[in-house]
Amino acid sequence: MDTAPNRFGKMKRLVLLAFFVAGAVIVWRLWDLRLLTSAGVLQAATEHALLAPLVFVGAYALAVLFMLPTLPLNIGAGFLWGPFLGGIYSLFGSTLGAVGAFLFARTTFGQPMARQFKGRIIKKLATSLEDGGWKVVAFARLNPAVPTSIVNFLFGLTSLPLWTYTWVSFVFFFPLCYAFSYLGFYTGGFMLDGDMSRIVRIIVVSLGIGLLILGGRHLLQDTKESNGPDAT
Repeated sequence: MDTAPNRFGKMKRLVLLAFFVAGAVIVWRLWDLRLLTSAGVLQAATEHALLAPLVFVGAYALAVLFMLPTLPLNIGAGFLWGPFLGGIYSLFGSTLGAVGAFLFARTTFGQPMARQFKGRIIKKLATSLEDGGWKVVAFARLNPAVPTSIVNFLFGLTSLPLWTYTWVSFVFFFPLCYAFSYLGFYTGGFMLDGDMSRIVRIIVVSLGIGLLILGGRHLLQDTKESNGPDAT
C-alpha cells in the first residue's frame, strides 16, 4: 500500500502536469490567434511603451517554456530597442523560460537521468553533469542547433544543480541573444517574416550542426582518453 506522502507526491505531480498541459493549450491558442507571434508581441510592446520590456520578457519566457519559436522575437527586440537592450531583454526572457522548464521537469519527474548508465558516451555525460556540468550547459547554450526548449526539460531530469544551470544559462545565452538582436537592428526588422527569416534559420542550423560535430568528436576523444589504451 502507498503511504500518505507517496500519494500526496503523486497527486502533486499530476496537478503540476495538468496545469502545464492547460498552460500549453492556452499559449498555443494565443499563438494561433497571432497574439504571441513576433508581430503580436511587438505591436503590444509599441502600444504600451512603459510596460513593453515586461510584456516582452514575459512573452519570451512563455515561448521558451511552451516551445514556441523565439528567433523572430529575438530579432524583433533588436529592431525595437537596439542590439544591447534587445539582447538583454531576450536574455532575461530566455533564462526565465529555461529555469521554468527545468523546475517543472525536476518537480514533476525528479532526477531519473542521474542514475549511472552503461553506455560510454551517456556515462561520460552523466559524469560531467555530476562534476558541475557547466561546460555541458554552456555548449548547449552556444549551439544554435540544439533544441533549447527540449534540452531545458532534459537538464531538469539530471543531477545538475539549479544554481549552476541558471548562471551558466544566463551567461552563455547572451552571445546568441545579442547576435540576433543585432541582426534585427541592422536590418531594420525586415527579417522578421518571409524568405530572409528562413535563410537565417538555415544559417543557424548549419552553424549549429558544425558545433555539434566538433562537440561530439571532443566527447568521444575524452571518453577514449579516460578509458586508456587497450591492453595488448
